[in-house]
Amino acid sequence: MISRYHRAAVILFLAAMLMPAMASGQKVGYLDSKAVFAQYRGGDDIRQEMNRMIEGWNKDIASRRRTIDSLEKSLEETDLVISSERRKAKKEEISLKKQELETFVKQAFDPGGKADQKNRELSKPMAEKIGNVVKRVALDNNLLMVLDSSSGLVVYASKELDITEQVLEELAKEEGMAAKVLPSIAIFPVWELDAEAIKKKYGKQALDYIFAALDKGQQLKPVPKKQVEDMVKDKGLSKSEVKEARGLEMAKILNARYMTLGQITQNMVNNQITITVKIYNVERDQMIAEESERVNGDGELVAGCEGLAEKINQRISQQ
Repeated sequence: MISRYHRAAVILFLAAMLMPAMASGQKVGYLDSKAVFAQYRGGDDIRQEMNRMIEGWNKDIASRRRTIDSLEKSLEETDLVISSERRKAKKEEISLKKQELETFVKQAFDPGGKADQKNRELSKPMAEKIGNVVKRVALDNNLLMVLDSSSGLVVYASKELDITEQVLEELAKEEGMAAKVLPSIAIFPVWELDAEAIKKKYGKQALDYIFAALDKGQQLKPVPKKQVEDMVKDKGLSKSEVKEARGLEMAKILNARYMTLGQITQNMVNNQITITVKIYNVERDQMIAEESERVNGDGELVAGCEGLAEKINQRISQQ
C-alpha cells in the first residue's frame, strides 16, 4: 500500500530537477510508477507494516460495531417494558457509539488520516531512493522529463521511451539481486450471460477472484481494477460487453501487455456455473487462448476462478 502521493512526488521532483538540463536531442520518457513500487522489494516491508496496522483498526471497528448491534438488540427486546427516560438514555448511548465509530473510521482512513500519514512516513525513504534512481536512469538516457504512465498522463508513446525495466534493474543492482519485471495484464469485466448470473453478480465476483489469484501468483501484474473500471466507464462500456477491438484499444492505453475478456453463465437445471476467458497478447493484437472452468454452484466459484488464473499464467508463460 504505497501512497499515490509519493509516486507523484517522485515524478514531479524528477521533472523539476531535469528541466534546467534542456539540450538538443533530449526526449521525454515515461515509466509505470505503480509497477516500480509494487515490484521493488523494499515495498514489501511497508505493505506488511501497513497491513498489520489496518488489520488492527479493522478489528477495533468490528468490535465497536458488535457493541452497537448488541445495544440496539437490547433496546429492541426491552423497548416495551422500560421507562421513556431509560429508552431515551439507551438511544443516546447508541447514537454516541455510532458517532464515535464514524469519527474513528474517518480519523483512520480519510485522506490525511492515520493510514495516510503512516504510509507517507514509511514510504518517504523508499520514494527518495527510487526518485534518485529514476533521475540517474533519465540522465543516462538523455531524457528531459519522465512522465508516469500509471497516472494516465501517457496516452501513447514508443516502448523505447519506457524506462520502467531499467529503473527496476538499477534498484535490483543496489540491492544485490536480479530484477524481476512482471508482464502486465488488464482483466476486463466478466460479462454475465443470463438473468441468474446478473442477479447474483457472478461477473463481478469472478473478476475479483481472478484478479486476486493472478496478483497473488506473482507471475503477472494485473492492471489495478480501478484503472480498468475508469477506462471502461470513460469509453461508455459500463453496461455492455467489452468486445475484442475495444478491449485491445483500451489495453494499449493502459500499457498492458496482455488482457482477458470473460463471460459467465449459470445452468439453472444443474446449478452449474461456466466461466470462460479469452486471453490476448495486446502487442500482437492476437488472441492466444480460450479457457473455461465449470463449477457446481457459487460455493466452488473461487476455486474455479483460481483454476482459470493458473491457466492464464500457463498460457502466457508459453509466449
